[in-house]
Amino acid sequence: MYSTIMMRDEDYKRAQEEWVSNCTGGSIREILAVCSSLVASHFLWTVLSKRDCNPFVKGFWIQLFVYIVPVLANQTVLADHASLVTLGILSVGFLVSMTTSKSEQAARDGTSQTGYKPYLTVYRAGIMMVTCLAILAVDFPIFPRRFAKVETFGTSLMDVGVGAVVFSSGIVSSRAYLYQIPGETKMLALFKAIRSALPILTLGFARFVLTKGVDYQHNSEYGLHWNFFFTLGFLPPFVTLASFLYKWVPFSVLGLAIAIGYQVALSQGLQGWILEAPRVDMISANKEGICSFAGYLSIFLLGLDSGTVVFKKSLSNTLESRWLGLSKGSNTKQVAAQLTLRATLLWTVLGCWRFLAENNNDEQAFEVSRRMANLPYVIWVVAFSLTLLASLVWIEDYNPSLARGPELLDAVNVNGLSTFLWANVLTGLVNLSMRTLYASTTTSLLVCFGYITVVSLLPWIMWRRFGIRVKL
Repeated sequence: MYSTIMMRDEDYKRAQEEWVSNCTGGSIREILAVCSSLVASHFLWTVLSKRDCNPFVKGFWIQLFVYIVPVLANQTVLADHASLVTLGILSVGFLVSMTTSKSEQAARDGTSQTGYKPYLTVYRAGIMMVTCLAILAVDFPIFPRRFAKVETFGTSLMDVGVGAVVFSSGIVSSRAYLYQIPGETKMLALFKAIRSALPILTLGFARFVLTKGVDYQHNSEYGLHWNFFFTLGFLPPFVTLASFLYKWVPFSVLGLAIAIGYQVALSQGLQGWILEAPRVDMISANKEGICSFAGYLSIFLLGLDSGTVVFKKSLSNTLESRWLGLSKGSNTKQVAAQLTLRATLLWTVLGCWRFLAENNNDEQAFEVSRRMANLPYVIWVVAFSLTLLASLVWIEDYNPSLARGPELLDAVNVNGLSTFLWANVLTGLVNLSMRTLYASTTTSLLVCFGYITVVSLLPWIMWRRFGIRVKL
């Protein structure tokens, strides 16, 4: 009896491994369609928050259904109709705005707090919730295989999610470089960066021990010992070192230089080593995680550069605003326009790159690879992130949020890494308590909904009820 159970467990582990292996991804257009519900949901919330139902939309459940449930539906049962979900939410928003009038209370509340940017809250927390949903939903049959992380080359929802988290971290970190503390030495800055990295690296070691204990590790993702927490943890010290050149070289130039240099190294044999070399020592055992770090560092630096647009007090004198004829427009409109311009340029570059891929004998040299975080991956992640963020800024320019924006996403944003860690713990508990691969559609949806509700409740209680903010 015992041996039969063990055999079944081994068979199931093998089935799990096969379930997340050899995935080839899907189209970039569909990934944008899936995430576009965040933009539509934010438009609906900004409309509702200024109507007579304002007190109602501040509750946990209404915000869960406005922002999170559409994301869950788009990743599972309505994956083939994601664009219709977005159009439906937008239609409801426009219908409410045309058939109701603004409440007097909303008019007295005024718009967002000075210096606070609700669109950034929605972007960062939205990406976090998309990622948290995917890390569990991928284990259920209702999650389309094209959304799962690709084995080597291709694009998928989960591939862009991890890159977008790094990009969003770069954006918020830009404030420290725009408004540096006078007299702070380089050594002190480096010490602070190392100190801030230690808790995240500790989480990386903890995750390694836990996944090793339950034999839950897909080696081709980051390697035998590496995981995403290590990537996040090593970013602050390396970015601080790169920032020493900020006075002479913009972050955008540094980021692109690293990405291009890394791509050259890949084309000169590094790619073959990553994909084919045996794992014989600590470095080769973690070759994907170590080498892809260069790509994630580039994404972070490009996020820093985009953050200088978001957090700069005035953009009227910038070359982009003058060129776009927006020098006298609102700062929000200028931010939206400049981010849109950057996204358009990057999509154009990526389009040309993919054209070369289709007309080149060595097509793999031009393909997107999250596993290696190569140059096409960096361009794709940044273009995607800028498009989503710019769309949210346009929503804010058209219909500004009140105060800090949606309370649920504000809570997730304040305790983002804690939320991500909590989601990883819950994902492990769900996988240990049931055989997700064999769950029915109804069971899968109920479990995923219950999971994301519990994930959301932690930051809500921590921030909204007790004012707790955990900085990791």
